[in-house]
Amino acid sequence: MITQPDSLYNTSQISIGRRVEIRKGARLEAQGTRTNRPKIVIGDGTSIHNYFHCGAAESVIIGKNVLIAGRVYITDHDHTFDKKDLLPINAGLTVSPVVIDDEVWIGEGAVILKGVTVGKRAVIGANAVVTKNVPPNAIVGGVPAKVIRFIDFND
Repeated sequence: MITQPDSLYNTSQISIGRRVEIRKGARLEAQGTRTNRPKIVIGDGTSIHNYFHCGAAESVIIGKNVLIAGRVYITDHDHTFDKKDLLPINAGLTVSPVVIDDEVWIGEGAVILKGVTVGKRAVIGANAVVTKNVPPNAIVGGVPAKVIRFIDFND
């Protein structure tokens, strides 16, 4: 169920699983030319809160039963800005896929940037900026995000 999205761009390249809730203000943007597979995939049972923004030029895969708080931004690309003869808007993109594994919890205002894989059952703290891979069961926070500790499910 998607409630009052702000933007759904290139919907033929977006795949949303069963029992997914996406709340008000979402922006799901699959950029670029058509491919044989979806560029944005959201797995079954995932819950996404208000004002989520996801941009995919290659692929953003969000697993099953993921909890995403409000104002989270996930992207697989950056605009190129270091070409002297081109304006930033015309200079192209740097792209690398993003994977959010199953049962991850992403806190309010977090940002996950290109090329990142977040391992199963990891927790991303509020307002963290994730620039590197996150191991399974890790809790990360900060700018840039760093491992704070690991969750021990044996306790």
